[in-house]
Amino acid sequence: MRLGELRMELRKVREVVQGGQRVYQYDLVITEVIDETDLAKTYFFKNVSNMPIFDYHPGQDVKLYFDTPLKRGDFRFYSIAGSPTRTSDGTFELLIKSEGGTFAPYFHQLTKPGEIVTIEGPYGRFLRKAFQMIEDERLNTLVFLAASSGIVPFKCFVDYAVDKKLKVDVYIFYVNRTRRDFIYRKTIPKLLDSYPRLQLVINFTREHDISSQEIIDELFLGSDRGGRVDVVLGRHVLFEDIKEIVADWSSAYYGICGGAKFIAGDREKGIDGMVQKLEKGGVSRSMIEIDSFGTG
Repeated sequence: MRLGELRMELRKVREVVQGGQRVYQYDLVITEVIDETDLAKTYFFKNVSNMPIFDYHPGQDVKLYFDTPLKRGDFRFYSIAGSPTRTSDGTFELLIKSEGGTFAPYFHQLTKPGEIVTIEGPYGRFLRKAFQMIEDERLNTLVFLAASSGIVPFKCFVDYAVDKKLKVDVYIFYVNRTRRDFIYRKTIPKLLDSYPRLQLVINFTREHDISSQEIIDELFLGSDRGGRVDVVLGRHVLFEDIKEIVADWSSAYYGICGGAKFIAGDREKGIDGMVQKLEKGGVSRSMIEIDSFGTG
């Protein structure tokens, strides 16, 4: 449905009770689409009623509804990409990555600025414990481990930290196969510049014929932001990498977002996921939160 085809009586925000949880539905118009990679796009939306979006915290999700050619009223869950500090005028932000599923490929192909979609939320508790510890002044260091589009809730958190002037150290270990998969190529340097307590470790598991400095030259215009950008190439991040870079790793809080194998590993192949790596390294399970996603 296009904006010009909307009926005059636009629907107001709708309350829904799901499993005892009160959530809200909004009709949003797509205002802008940005290509992040060949498979990932950032979508900016505006509430058609110009009302503020529901309250949420970074780490929460929404249901995005869309009629695909295969199913009317289909939906998928997506992490909210935009900070709640930037939604007062009804704006909203999601990142959608297509990996050959039955939802995201059609969403990419069939939507454009002016289209109307419905979101419902907020859902989830990811990072809520961390926020409570920060509020209680019991937490000074956060370590975020992200694979591919798992970077989204952590990008949202850093935007929030900037706006709220939080005083916590944030380390992001961001894992992709190659440079072509690096989401937020333009955004991440800005996050580093706007939040001096952010340190980034880029892990390209299938990059072998390039140096760390060449990566920094390409992605960050040659500046490692005073030693706040590190690069791990040709292998997966190990716990030893975390221990070497995060001085107070033992008292840090860990958030992990990515696919199931990134989080929990592959038992049949004897490969540890990030949870096992952290626990074997001495991190308490009570200081680890996970948010897993599948193919859309």
